[in-house]
Amino acid sequence: MPQLGESIAEATVVRIGIAPGDTVQTDQEVIEVETSKATMGVTTLCRGTVKEIHAKEGETYSVGTLLGLLEVTEEEIARTGVDTVEAAADRRTAEAASPQQQEKNLHFALDDDSYEEAPAVVPSVKGLPVPTGTMGAHYISPRMRARMDDMGLREADISAIVGTGAGGRVTVEDLEKFLNYIDTWPSSNASPMRMAVADAMRRSWTRPLATVGLP
Repeated sequence: MPQLGESIAEATVVRIGIAPGDTVQTDQEVIEVETSKATMGVTTLCRGTVKEIHAKEGETYSVGTLLGLLEVTEEEIARTGVDTVEAAADRRTAEAASPQQQEKNLHFALDDDSYEEAPAVVPSVKGLPVPTGTMGAHYISPRMRARMDDMGLREADISAIVGTGAGGRVTVEDLEKFLNYIDTWPSSNASPMRMAVADAMRRSWTRPLATVGLP
């Protein structure tokens, strides 16, 4: 039984169109089978004479099952590239007689001397560390959160502050230093361009965005 599809493992013989002694040609449909997906035909690989038929109508056979035998010439066998019965038997005998050669074909091989057990994982008694690459807004202490609530700040407001606590955590002292630094920034009057942009943005938010007409 040939491989009729990637997901097909067996097929049921519906009709046998040959008999022992018949002459068949290359790619001739000789048996009709039915799978779970469709009905299709089994064809011959080469030209020859039907010697034996092992398949029976109504029976289900798995892929690789011998359905029959053809008597063909050596030229036909050479053309198809299929091993003869004697060549296949010799190849199986050679493979069974040289198990060491099969081991050499393995990509990786382990023996008792080369095998080493992986070291056991020793659990740590320390607490989980704070990730070192995380900025302060992701780890806020209760004291820091209370100070932010008093000032009306959110986590996004302190995301730009570089913390000095464990793992880059922003502390209350870091927040106070940042606020003092902002207070010392020199102030200057906005340029006419900035004033115009600010006024345009104010008017865009205060003007009606839509109007409704009443009948």
